[in-house]
Amino acid sequence: MDFKRGDRVRFLNDPGEGIVIAFPSAGIALVEDSSGFAYEHPLAELVPAGDWWREESAYEEVKPEIRDMLERNIDREMTRRADKEFKQKYKVKDGNMSRKSGVMEVDLHIHELVSGHEKMSNSEMVDIQLKHFERMLRMAEERKIPRIVFIHGVGQGVLRSEIRKLLKEYYPHATYMDAPHGDYGHGATEVRLGRL
Repeated sequence: MDFKRGDRVRFLNDPGEGIVIAFPSAGIALVEDSSGFAYEHPLAELVPAGDWWREESAYEEVKPEIRDMLERNIDREMTRRADKEFKQKYKVKDGNMSRKSGVMEVDLHIHELVSGHEKMSNSEMVDIQLKHFERMLRMAEERKIPRIVFIHGVGQGVLRSEIRKLLKEYYPHATYMDAPHGDYGHGATEVRLGRL
């Protein structure tokens, strides 16, 4: 990559950015950081930081692009259809629940709950998964089932975290833990209901 004096650069192996002020030797740039100190950096460890003025003005631009608006409308319609399909599919109370040695298992993977989820945002998918989680937990309470395993997968841990937050806030009589690793890996939470 060719740099010139005045280029704004970021460091490949370090946080921060700076401005190239000189080239003291071949393959080396002298870069002044935000604190005003200049350090030598190999050119191979620098990346262009881009035009901050353009980035800032694009960030402050309030008009959304037409394509973005259309995609949002499509997603909203897709979400409505998925929600309707979800309600139809789970009109039958048991949904995708299975019983295994006295334990109720509920698979919360989105492809098990709705089709056409590819165009949904992550928050829309999590919302559907949490609705199903709460519905199945209420069903377990009604049927006096003491142990439920919710299979949520590993992913980035968002669904797992949201499930545990709901349990802590709205189900103080329930205890929860990671489900047995040998059966479920790291992708499931076991809930035990008390006061049934």
